[in-house]
Amino acid sequence: MQIEIVGVAGLGLLGRGIAACCLAHGMKVIGFTRRQSTHEVARRFITEAMNDLVERAGYPPSLRNEWPARFTAVTTLDRFSDCQFIIETVLEDMQIKQNVFDEIEAVVGPAVPIASNTSAMPISSLQHGRKHPQRFLGMHWSENAHVTRFMELIRGEQTTDQVFQIAADLAGHIGKEPA
Repeated sequence: MQIEIVGVAGLGLLGRGIAACCLAHGMKVIGFTRRQSTHEVARRFITEAMNDLVERAGYPPSLRNEWPARFTAVTTLDRFSDCQFIIETVLEDMQIKQNVFDEIEAVVGPAVPIASNTSAMPISSLQHGRKHPQRFLGMHWSENAHVTRFMELIRGEQTTDQVFQIAADLAGHIGKEPA
């Protein structure tokens, strides 16, 4: 499955790096955060990340001008309806994550994988109470997300092999070495 549109829920430090990584590899990104000021910081970071990739990693100079057309900043999760893969990277708070998952599940199809960038919460716990728990997994990114090669993929008790393989394929496509 070729992932073309990724939703990134949360544009803090790791979220904006995740968005930059996906954009650098030709995907469309729908970036969600509720505050306009966070969107502005994310855009500045992504601009700097693209410059870094062009100047230091051999990415084509055209990347500097191409990525804005593939990035959509949103303040509601209903725009995730077109996404083929979701990466959640909000605060490490179970209730906040569950609320975000509720909103995401209300708008995306049942087969769309939903990955959490959690570093501390068991994926099986995040699957509890979900409409389609088999599509949830952990996708733990490292900082600086747009350049590091390491990525940890974590199964929950109900994560299917198919969802895990989609995440592994996506990781490989964006230059990560999933563990």
